[in-house]
Amino acid sequence: MSKSLNIKEILERTIKHFEKYGIQNPRLDAEVLLADLLGLERIQLYVRFDQPLTKSEIDKYRERVILRSKRVPVQYIVGHQEFMSLDFKVNKNVLIPRPETEHLVQAVIKFLNEAKFKDPLIVDVGTGSGAIAISLAHNLPEARVIGIDIFPQALEVAKENGKRHRVEKRVKFIKGSFLDPIIKANLHPQVIVSNPPYIKRSDLKNLQPEVKFEPRVALDGGEDGLDAYRQIISGAEVLSSGGLLAFEVGIGQSEEVATMMEKSFDKITVLKDLAGIDRVVMGIKK
Repeated sequence: MSKSLNIKEILERTIKHFEKYGIQNPRLDAEVLLADLLGLERIQLYVRFDQPLTKSEIDKYRERVILRSKRVPVQYIVGHQEFMSLDFKVNKNVLIPRPETEHLVQAVIKFLNEAKFKDPLIVDVGTGSGAIAISLAHNLPEARVIGIDIFPQALEVAKENGKRHRVEKRVKFIKGSFLDPIIKANLHPQVIVSNPPYIKRSDLKNLQPEVKFEPRVALDGGEDGLDAYRQIISGAEVLSSGGLLAFEVGIGQSEEVATMMEKSFDKITVLKDLAGIDRVVMGIKK
């Protein structure tokens, strides 16, 4: 990449390069990586096509292009991802928030807005970046939220995101396995929410190259993909009466998760995502 390249030229070269390496969205990724580097919105690149880039900018962009060519996710390269219209820091220690998970957050918001609990306590199991916990706190100003994760590195990211969105006074991130900290503290939340690992162990080897950069523990759901659901449903006895248990589920898992919940939960509901796939399973504690 020559130091005399302008924005249009470097994008054209990068798009061809990404196509050669089988990148799924070559134009989008090339533009996102460059816009982020230059501190611009993507649309601004188009009105600055003739703007020459400095050698330093080209060198830094080249480093990003090399990483993306190795199938490192764009979100890890730029260090952030949007979720529920909020910007979250992400790195290799946390799962990248997905758009389909917004259905889970929206379902919890709707439930609490209708349930009229006073100062509800929400527990987010396997909080990762804190995207679910923080989005709930942001949209439910009366709510208190506890995000649980087994890994200190993930909790560091979550706490930073909590400060970024100014909800640190109402969102507490703690180290623990599943619902153990809640059970030990004898707390009785009104909502337990989780996007647990749900990929079958045998399917992990078939994942897209990008997904393999994400923490395996956030993906591996055990032999049948349902290990985490069993653990959380078992511990969900701590829910207050009339409380909500809400899960994101993988493709083809909704019926099995709903069946697991039947013993202790009423009004079990399955919600679809925008692709028409069963994505959220939730129920009310008996």
